[in-house]
Amino acid sequence: MNNKGQITLEYILFSSILIIILIFTTNTIIEETEKNTILTTAQIGAQIGVDKNAYAMYYNDTFNNYQNNYPKLTNPTEIKVIEINMSEKNNEIQIQTVLHSNTYLNNNEKNIIGSRVNYYIRKTISETFDIKNNDLYYENIQINKHKIITKTVKWR
Repeated sequence: MNNKGQITLEYILFSSILIIILIFTTNTIIEETEKNTILTTAQIGAQIGVDKNAYAMYYNDTFNNYQNNYPKLTNPTEIKVIEINMSEKNNEIQIQTVLHSNTYLNNNEKNIIGSRVNYYIRKTISETFDIKNNDLYYENIQINKHKIITKTVKWR
């Protein structure tokens, strides 16, 4: 036995180092899990947005507008989600979606479909994290210290 208390001091030092490492590791794991959840939810939301386009079901006023101005959107159009990228800049998480369609779509039609996909990405993220959002388009999503932004959809 050591009567000078050195073993106890070594245990206290060792335990405090382990606790510090555990705190930093836990914080990193929680943040990465949150980002993975955001990306997975964005993929689900993008697929929901693409599926809504495949159904070609709209509110009456939207349908009338599309029927007069964008008749292709009143018929189902096959669209595929190619990739979803997430980047972090300052305290913003930016989500970029890449879509593809074999059907020729003009720029206005692509913008409408892209806006719908981004809307469902933001809506799904907001619902997943149970964010009570009073914004009609779910544009001001704040998760902990990160603001979620959907960039304009790219087409291939």
